[in-house]
Amino acid sequence: MKGTIVAKKEYPPNIKEIRKHFKLKEGVVFTYGKTIYNPSGSFIDPSLFHHEWIHTKQQGDDPKGWWDRYLKDERFRLDQELEAYRGQYKTAKKLLGDRNVAHKFLVKIARDLSSELYGNIISFDDAMREIKK
Repeated sequence: MKGTIVAKKEYPPNIKEIRKHFKLKEGVVFTYGKTIYNPSGSFIDPSLFHHEWIHTKQQGDDPKGWWDRYLKDERFRLDQELEAYRGQYKTAKKLLGDRNVAHKFLVKIARDLSSELYGNIISFDDAMREIKK
């Protein structure tokens, strides 16, 4: 994939469709193509940037098609998020260094993945186990 990833302090073009499927919380960021949409303007740490970069790669040249499938196909959504969360966790572990702090981070992101934010597509225990793979 060529090109630079840009960040915008706004919602992605498909936000109405996203809201039909998910209850969003403050601070959520979205990737649509080569743009990270960060409506709250919150800080995007390197591990979260890596997570979103993985979604950019996954979307390739068809972000609309990817999002259509992501919103409708729970298995696809889980596979895509597991890849992104694994990358995020690996990046965070390197940056955090401390094993206990890294574990707390893992708990946080496993809670996110197992929440209604993604449609409750995985249990917390399974999210913990799968992200660590």
